[in-house]
Amino acid sequence: MSDIMALDIETSNFSHEIGGWKNTHLFEPSVVATWDGNDGTIYCNKGLNNDNTVKALHPKTLGDDLADHVAKGGQILGHNIKGFDLPVLRDALDCWTASDLMKSDSVIDTRHLVSKAALSASKVDTSLGMLTKHSLGTSKLMNSADAPIAWREGKYDEVAKYCLSDARLTYDFYNFGKSEGFIQTRKLETGEIIKIEVDWK
Repeated sequence: MSDIMALDIETSNFSHEIGGWKNTHLFEPSVVATWDGNDGTIYCNKGLNNDNTVKALHPKTLGDDLADHVAKGGQILGHNIKGFDLPVLRDALDCWTASDLMKSDSVIDTRHLVSKAALSASKVDTSLGMLTKHSLGTSKLMNSADAPIAWREGKYDEVAKYCLSDARLTYDFYNFGKSEGFIQTRKLETGEIIKIEVDWK
């Protein structure tokens, strides 16, 4: 088991349908995925045809797994995990562990790390898609906005695969920055691809 476990969630609805991002209690989590560098776990309440471990998307099941990882000295990694994933799990899924993690030092938020590192680089694209494209040369499986639509169309396996892929991309992106000492993204105003030095040791 790695000491880092990446987490990603997908929802079956959009922020504009529930009155905005602040209404985290109204989101409907459809899939949660974790990746520790070797193994993936998908939490979902639909029948999936998947080679990874699949568990029920239940607050206690997920919460116990996250708490167990942290209790063993591990950290939870996510892209915008403090701004979206954990608040949604806390408020919409009633996952008590998410609330505890929000207050702990056991959470690493790559979006926050990038924003902090890019302060001297003006405004840069902090989306996971752009960061992994320009740092790893890897593209996301789908656009985040397409996941709720795919879910509503009954493409549960596709959304689960995408969710796990994003967890893996977050894990790989963080480890790239940690080992290489830089990440790459684009400037929002000019589109120029820039290198940003990071110290994520």
